[in-house]
Amino acid sequence: MQFDKIKISIAAIVLCGAFSIGIVSTTASAQTDSEESHMETTVVRDSVTVLLGIRTIQPDDYIHLYDSTPYMIMNGHVAAKLPCDTDSETPLHIMIGAAPDLNAAELEIIDELSEPGKYCLYHVDLESTHNGDEQIITDIAIHNPTDKPIRTLSTSTVVIGVNEIMPMEEHGHEE
Repeated sequence: MQFDKIKISIAAIVLCGAFSIGIVSTTASAQTDSEESHMETTVVRDSVTVLLGIRTIQPDDYIHLYDSTPYMIMNGHVAAKLPCDTDSETPLHIMIGAAPDLNAAELEIIDELSEPGKYCLYHVDLESTHNGDEQIITDIAIHNPTDKPIRTLSTSTVVIGVNEIMPMEEHGHEE
């Protein structure tokens, strides 16, 4: 019996050590040099779930959901469960960009997880670009662009996942 406890303890220590090595090697390999831009990016996994619940968003008002300043989001994802009409259109916009320059994201619907006329699940990939049409993403918000208040559902959510970031200074931007 005592020998079994020792074997279990040793196995747990070995397993924890292997897990720690995995974390260290993941962290050590997290920084990469982008061949296209020759700028260093950092792989991260930051995930935020915003439970909107029953909330009224006033006309031309917004809820600021995420800010990565002084880092720009190089790679990420947003999923949003929002009220929608029978054509699967939501009056709400998910806004992305660098404040104050935010633009409505082009949301794609996930039909299998939507019930048109009640709620729809939308998603969009996030990517800051380095070329001439620069789109820098540091901020994410939900916006009511209409002239009427919009009430979200009890299960309305926005999930934001950020996978890769880069300091804005390296991209030639100042805070």
